[in-house]
Amino acid sequence: MKAVSNFKVFSMVFVITTGLLVLDTSLFYAGAFGQGFENNNTKKYDIVLLNQRYSSEGSFNDEIVGSILNNGTATIKAVEMTAIFYDDQDDIIGNADSGTSPYTINPGDRAAFTIEIFDEAIKINASSYDFTAKWKDEHLSNNYFTWLIGGEVSDNNLGGEGDSDDDD
Repeated sequence: MKAVSNFKVFSMVFVITTGLLVLDTSLFYAGAFGQGFENNNTKKYDIVLLNQRYSSEGSFNDEIVGSILNNGTATIKAVEMTAIFYDDQDDIIGNADSGTSPYTINPGDRAAFTIEIFDEAIKINASSYDFTAKWKDEHLSNNYFTWLIGGEVSDNNLGGEGDSDDDD
């Protein structure tokens, strides 16, 4: 059996790579974090954090309550919101997650989430948090991901929109 020359291997790799690039890119196209653009420059998948509020009042556990908007052009399902918590040195100290309600979010629709925080280290040491959102397409066949800016955790302002800093 003859050994395959380097030139033949390179040629074969070149042909396969070129063939993949020539194929319809809609099968492979996705923007940063999977929020790809369609032909008319609209985002197929675009999750927007509408509001969020960190609360440690009146419940056994701390929690973050918020809502998201499906600002894209495609239906999304099985959205999982994860809060990543940081201490005052910006080191990650933990995370917590939850699904959204409803399970299926059509374009233009909103969904709510409540992330309960059970970890005492997070409750005591967290100073800020961000979110990740993971979801599946409407056929539950592909996974997508994006990063969303969260808020601050403090004694005076619990990171929610509409909180007042008045000390009357």
